[in-house]
Amino acid sequence: MEVKKTLTDDQTVEVIVKFRDMEKKVVGDVDTVLRELYAFFSDILPTMGLASRISLTVDSARFLESCEGVFAVTPEEIAIVGDINALSDRELVLLHLAKARFGYLTKKLETDTVRIGDLIDRTKSGAGTIAGRLSELCSEGLSERMGKGEYRTTTLGLDHFLRAVLSKVKITREDV
Repeated sequence: MEVKKTLTDDQTVEVIVKFRDMEKKVVGDVDTVLRELYAFFSDILPTMGLASRISLTVDSARFLESCEGVFAVTPEEIAIVGDINALSDRELVLLHLAKARFGYLTKKLETDTVRIGDLIDRTKSGAGTIAGRLSELCSEGLSERMGKGEYRTTTLGLDHFLRAVLSKVKITREDV
């Protein structure tokens, strides 16, 4: 939020408040400006609260921290250190899409997308299987096609990964 104020010689106050895509400019005496600002914030604060309650976001720091015991940064790559044997094909594809996001956020990878050929190689599954799982994930909004044969996870996909897949893969210090 950016607030600019100006006090003129005749005691007129000018205040400009900018928040995201909203802007309010108020000019007048101190009492008028305070009343207008109070009205402005009274109108937008409930909306902001509602927006935050109905918005789905995945905090990057929380995501990276949650992935401890699943992925590790090595000098060569992002390694999967968790146990992936119990994962279905669908969960394995989502794991590799999440791994790409992890690599991108840690600046180990240039992009957060994965090519379908790489998914086939990494999962050791057939092209038809991977194409089918990607189609399912895309239709459910868990991943999205970014270009010819390139996919990435969506915010909804990351949230699903954290809630439903992570615990199946994550190793703890006691497991080591």
